[in-house]
Amino acid sequence: MSNETYNNPCYSFAEGHHFHYIAINRASKPRVPAQVRVLGEAFQVTVEGETSFWFTHNPQRLLIALAGAKPENIEATQGRTWLFVTGDYSTDCFNMTNEVLTPCVRELKQPDPEEKNASW
Repeated sequence: MSNETYNNPCYSFAEGHHFHYIAINRASKPRVPAQVRVLGEAFQVTVEGETSFWFTHNPQRLLIALAGAKPENIEATQGRTWLFVTGDYSTDCFNMTNEVLTPCVRELKQPDPEEKNASW
């Protein structure tokens, strides 16, 4: 899995990556309680009695959100691998996947031939 970086972020809206704002606003309900266990970079998620493994391209962000949330403030969209974690100040949304995680889509950075001592 790749790490989200500020200097070259992921631009993918595939499952396991980012949400598009229309999906969050129009298709993220109904939400139901979810239980999440951390297993390395995989997350064991139980929703409505069904348990499966979910993945995200940025597991560190999800770990931070889970650390700041009460178990009753973790929800999933019914019938989707969308996770919502509500902390004291915000709700973090995660477009998860229970399939093989696709690579992040990143901006292709072209080396600058004028730059001296470039490490490319």
